[in-house]
Amino acid sequence: MTITNEVEPLSNDLTKITTEIKAYQSVGGQAIFEIGRRLNWVKNHNLAHGEFIEWLETINLDKDVANHFMKIANELGNEWTSTHLGATALYLVATMPPEERDKPQQLNSGETKKPDEMTVRELREVKKKLKQREQELADRDETIANQQAELEDNRKVQLELNKRNSELSKQQPEQKVITKTVTKEVPVKPDDYEEIKAKVVELEEQSAKDKENIEYYKRELKAAERINKNANSYDKLQEQELKRKKRQAEINGYNASLKINDWIPELQKLSQEDVDEMGEQAQKNLQKRLELLQRSIDRLSSMLGGRRIIEGEYQS
Repeated sequence: MTITNEVEPLSNDLTKITTEIKAYQSVGGQAIFEIGRRLNWVKNHNLAHGEFIEWLETINLDKDVANHFMKIANELGNEWTSTHLGATALYLVATMPPEERDKPQQLNSGETKKPDEMTVRELREVKKKLKQREQELADRDETIANQQAELEDNRKVQLELNKRNSELSKQQPEQKVITKTVTKEVPVKPDDYEEIKAKVVELEEQSAKDKENIEYYKRELKAAERINKNANSYDKLQEQELKRKKRQAEINGYNASLKINDWIPELQKLSQEDVDEMGEQAQKNLQKRLELLQRSIDRLSSMLGGRRIIEGEYQS
């Protein structure tokens, strides 16, 4: 409903304002708007000279009730206050999001009503649902923001990896010359260097595809949230929630793939010489984490229908 702004100016005479409020109090529920408007006027123009609460006591008006009346006057117009709704119901409507005040809402009973048709209990039920929906949307926004930040971190790591690979490629010709003139103790290119390098390139290409897929599912997720926000049917909400979970699972899967892409080149760079030169504690730390990583790989491979470890051997 539209708030009516065309109202007659109020007096700056506190005595006149006090008399008018007492008159509206005697009228009942339909006078709530006018009382609230005058309370706002007194407070905003400091007609009580900084003693607003004390002035409320002189007209036997509790400060909480006064605040409710003022909220109703600020948020609602005469169209609302001329209905059958009482002060409590009007305050519940006034504290609802403006876009929801005239919208049909589905109740737990299965009925669909507009707020001006609801009881106080039904209004409280709807307000609770709206608050829960608002919190869910806020949580999803935070999750997406965190995922975007994580993707940005992954992008920076990928750029650093590309830089290292570029530097390594520039150093290779010089290493070839050295291997012809020094003993075997000098590090040489591993036999599988070219295969590893090709794998790194393949992983970088896959990372780019994974990022595109993540962006796609994020757009799908946002579309589902908009549908959820406008859906009144419980079954429709359930259906859209299942779709949202599927899209979120897709995003999680691609994020995990991107992180694995970052780990593989780092592990491949370690040589036997590196392991031999490590201290005992460094070797233990690496071994412990490799064991944890292997268990995670086995668990996920099992869920994906991939390789499993049986009696110490990999089986397809």
